[in-house]
Amino acid sequence: MTLYEGIALIQEKQAVVLDLGTDYTKFGFTGEAAPRCIIPSEYWCPSERRYKRVHDYKNEEELYDNLVHMLHLLYFRHVLVNPKERKVVVVESLLTPTLFRETLAKVLFLHYEVSGVMWADSARLCALTLGAPVVLVVALGARDAEVVAVVHGCPVLQAMQSQPLGARALHGELARLLDRDNGAELRLPEPVLEDIKARACFVPSRQRVLALEEGAAPARSTQYTLAERSLLISGAARELSAEPLFARDNELASLPDIILQCISQSPIDARRELAENILVTGGGAALPGLKARLAQELRHLVTLPPYSERLHVRSFKFHSAPAHESCAAWLGGALLGAADGGARALPRDVFARARRLADWPSLLHCTPRHHPHWAELAD
Repeated sequence: MTLYEGIALIQEKQAVVLDLGTDYTKFGFTGEAAPRCIIPSEYWCPSERRYKRVHDYKNEEELYDNLVHMLHLLYFRHVLVNPKERKVVVVESLLTPTLFRETLAKVLFLHYEVSGVMWADSARLCALTLGAPVVLVVALGARDAEVVAVVHGCPVLQAMQSQPLGARALHGELARLLDRDNGAELRLPEPVLEDIKARACFVPSRQRVLALEEGAAPARSTQYTLAERSLLISGAARELSAEPLFARDNELASLPDIILQCISQSPIDARRELAENILVTGGGAALPGLKARLAQELRHLVTLPPYSERLHVRSFKFHSAPAHESCAAWLGGALLGAADGGARALPRDVFARARRLADWPSLLHCTPRHHPHWAELAD
């Protein structure tokens, strides 16, 4: 055996990074610039004879089976590695349900017997890719839009905002506009709506939207060909499908509103830096014209009450992620796993003794060990 082969046997193998999203899953190795595979978060269910989404479950047992099949697909079909030989970096949202976290831990530790798992929230991982001390992370996912202020590596939990303004909201508006253009209820599936959005839709400027409301001519129409027919995609559908993100109501729940609310609830000495270090991530961030429109809306809303009285910020600047917007969190997990080397991963033997994960909403993990109530919480 040569010296090089002997060193390779001694060295610990690269950990894998798992970003299990609602619609798409990113999977790959630490230290690499891009995931090895990006696939839909679904698998072929033999018992039901259909493709089944991982996040469609009714109880813990069904979720356990979904995760077992999904991870088997990732490990043995797309990456071809032995799960026992590599640690795992799990990229997750701060609002991930506890049931999902604990079930995923059981599948990784008990079913696939991985040596260690490290959990990291996507907001801090996105900020890690920039190397900036203060970052405002705007994540546009499949269902929700989350805004998290990351100040010196710590998310400001009291300022975190979330609204159902993800890709599903855009798909619903696009489906309504297409039904109106074609004069019938089309009932298009989600993959078709996503393809139409990626091929034909864009976000116009604020002035353009005001002009459309006053009766200006819309953009040029186009055709989308299906297997059995052709669909008419009007200029209005192309331009107005993203308007649910900017529609204001009495609750001030639009995307620019929750960004300003997150900034105003953050520490006062970090607000200006947050406004000048905005990172938009997620699959919805790739929509053409989104950042420019978002900047225009922020500059306009900050001059109106209630933000004009609380925020004295007029400049908003956006970062460009070093990877594709949908892979920014995964890239942060790859950097963290390569730099950490698995030192902060939870070992399998520790999990076997006490099957409990540290979670910030839990009083048990937020209470100091010397506090007199800690023993009561542990029971």
